[in-house]
Amino acid sequence: MATNLQYAGEYKLKELLVHCSSGNVLNLTKATQSIDIYEDMFSTSLSGSITILDVDNIAENGPVIGQEFMTLRITTPTLDDLEIDIMFVIYKVSVRESLSQDTQMLSLSFTSPELMKNKQVRVSKSYTDSIHNIIENVLRDTRYIGTDRDIYIERTLGTRKVVCPNLHPFDFISNLINEAQTEKDSAPYFFFYENLKGIQVKSLGAIFSEDAIGDFNTGDISKSSKENAVTIDPEKDFNRALEFQINSNNDMLLNTMAGLMGSSTTEYNIYNKTFDTLEYDYFEDFERFPRIDENPVFNDIGENSVGSRTFLHPINTNGTFDSSHIGTAYQYQYSQPKIAESIPFRRAKLMELNNGVNITMKINGNTTIAAGQIINLTVPVSGRVHDKDNDEYYSGRYLITKLRHSFYQPDKKHEIILTASKDSLPKEHPSSRVAKPNTRIGTTTTLNY
Repeated sequence: MATNLQYAGEYKLKELLVHCSSGNVLNLTKATQSIDIYEDMFSTSLSGSITILDVDNIAENGPVIGQEFMTLRITTPTLDDLEIDIMFVIYKVSVRESLSQDTQMLSLSFTSPELMKNKQVRVSKSYTDSIHNIIENVLRDTRYIGTDRDIYIERTLGTRKVVCPNLHPFDFISNLINEAQTEKDSAPYFFFYENLKGIQVKSLGAIFSEDAIGDFNTGDISKSSKENAVTIDPEKDFNRALEFQINSNNDMLLNTMAGLMGSSTTEYNIYNKTFDTLEYDYFEDFERFPRIDENPVFNDIGENSVGSRTFLHPINTNGTFDSSHIGTAYQYQYSQPKIAESIPFRRAKLMELNNGVNITMKINGNTTIAAGQIINLTVPVSGRVHDKDNDEYYSGRYLITKLRHSFYQPDKKHEIILTASKDSLPKEHPSSRVAKPNTRIGTTTTLNY
């Protein structure tokens, strides 16, 4: 990292242009007060808002009415080659505050052009290909999304013959994602989302295998001494948590009812009128697919939770072939005869990421950080009496599931508020079984009214 960085989070707004449907191009670079950009692994597209100090009545001079394209360029003194250079579409304009007769604060809400295009078109077409090729085709085809953004897509298992019945493209892709499995280990944990680096179609296994993009801590400001003057070291200050909160939501009652700890899926075949029951158990299946760490988040209390939640899934196959094509010139091998197996795994994984161990953290802004990346986090031990410096359960690797880039123009300061989760722990719990205290059977009293 270059040494010309004055402080962590420094950035430069190079350009913010609004391209109006009238043909006018408004340069709002100097009028911009703040910019917020949101990334979310559980959302298909980027979104955000811009606050504008309007002294030129841009809403009428543009006019800006909520259907304009906007180009944004942001960089830092040390990361010129990784600048934010992206196009958005403005979908809403609102007056935040009227400051005087001639001045008002405007808020422009924006999202990716791909999302707007998605709402305008539908897909009615059959495909015979791998799921990853089908998704890429829908994203690149100008009849549908026609994106020119970078696409990072992981190869999926097998060949599928699918028909899209007049769905919006992103709805179709989401349905495919729910059934996609990896080539490597048949893992069902695929995500479809967008960050500032591009459109991502990846499995959790691929994400977990990547190196952490940074080491973060919740300690004091990093300092360096130069000529007897104490100054903040900007490079080390990038790795400091400005604010930190543990949001562990391990609600065991909710998790059990939702099927995180265990469930069963009945797969019924409408072709030959048979059914099969598949079971999922959190502890027995813990090591079946890749995880971010090695040890369970929960203790094994010895109770089987398989029956706590049941699912139904229809299939239409004869052996390894899709029955709708048997007897024709095309007998496409049904590549996933046990899609039902992925249903409880995928549902449980989403529960783990949303309701398991997660943290919220504010850090100094860095254009290299994005949703879907891994970070290392050091969490100090709380309390007065302890013999360790760091929490051995909450420290370690985390997956960034969502974040907000906040650029504040008056101070030229970029900050990130992120949520990160983990589906496993770096250290095993002290006991694999929870001891149940000795109890006596109580009495029952019948009350008559």
